[in-house]
Amino acid sequence: MFVKLWMTSNVLTVNSSQPIVEVEQLMRDNRIRRVPVVDDGKLVGIISREDLFRALPSIFDPSISPENLDRAGRIQAGSIMTRSPITVEPSTPLEHAALLMRTHKFGALLVMQDDELVGIITETNIFDAFLEVLGAKKQGARIELKIDRKPSAFYAMMQVLKKCEATILGITIFSEYSEEHQLVTLKIQSANLDRLTDGLWAAGVHINRLHTEERDGER
Repeated sequence: MFVKLWMTSNVLTVNSSQPIVEVEQLMRDNRIRRVPVVDDGKLVGIISREDLFRALPSIFDPSISPENLDRAGRIQAGSIMTRSPITVEPSTPLEHAALLMRTHKFGALLVMQDDELVGIITETNIFDAFLEVLGAKKQGARIELKIDRKPSAFYAMMQVLKKCEATILGITIFSEYSEEHQLVTLKIQSANLDRLTDGLWAAGVHINRLHTEERDGER
């Protein structure tokens, strides 16, 4: 999967000369946690809600005078923004974007194409993609399988699924499960689950765990 499939387009922006009270109001009104800073069509930075919290004193702090509150409100966005933020492209693999966010502890990455801001990919977008890959929103059986690392073992598993006319709703592979085996988790729909599990065992595929949502239990 690629960033373009999950990013949010039509991103709200501010310019570097806007007072940060306006930036805060924009973020609050639109329920967003970060906003890109764009001057004359060029991306120059990004402001997060944490940046605003550090820059704006609390109105409930009795030690802050009205004059200081007013002065803080006139601070320009360019003074607190993170300059030259790390960006990705629409064609960037989603896992690479997730790795960048994890490595740098970012909550989001801006998406650029030909020097133009075209979107933003956030933690929420990544979570949505993860849920889609796992088939979390679809009802079916979840089977955790321990299979050989040999390509023939994966092929045998797929042949059983094909023979039993099982529909794959989601699939994940944990290749580093052990030196001899990889762990494959399937979310499937099958008209005859018993036939499917018997076929997997017969093909030499070890079933670690089976969870059927219809029966709300494990076996």
